[in-house]
Amino acid sequence: MNRISRTAQQIGIIGLMIMISNCWFYSFKGTLPPHIKNIAIPIFDDRTAEFNIQQVVTDQIRVGFIQENILKLVEGEDAHSTLYGTIKSIQDRPLVYKVGEQEESVTEYRLTLRIEVEWFDNVENKSIFKKEFTGFGEYDPTGSTERTRSLALTESVNQITQDIINAILAGW
Repeated sequence: MNRISRTAQQIGIIGLMIMISNCWFYSFKGTLPPHIKNIAIPIFDDRTAEFNIQQVVTDQIRVGFIQENILKLVEGEDAHSTLYGTIKSIQDRPLVYKVGEQEESVTEYRLTLRIEVEWFDNVENKSIFKKEFTGFGEYDPTGSTERTRSLALTESVNQITQDIINAILAGW
């Protein structure tokens, strides 16, 4: 390889590395209102009969926000914004049936979780959005597989958390 083409190749590689490193630091934080730097997520209200679901759902959504790192999670009065939530329903419905010679049985259920959230701007004292989100997961009621109801609930909350984060980012 001649010296000129080798130098051109090295310049190209350096240019590519600079472009990649600039994209690496790109974040969606710039799409949020500039005065909102953090969020509080108080324990969600619960309109279901499911034991302790409000704590499980709230904690999992908080963890999702920490992992995504788009807004710093804070408590109470210091928050620039607050995410209020209400767990509207949780339903288990048969999804897959097995038909035997003498009986019919359910081999898979679908858990569906509906949550309503409101993202409130505490600085400007106004609601940014109020929406309902739905998530789901499937599980084996027999316990013969790793697909438990708890896992289905975790999957549904993860879907909802991602949808909430996307709604926050899409709003600006």
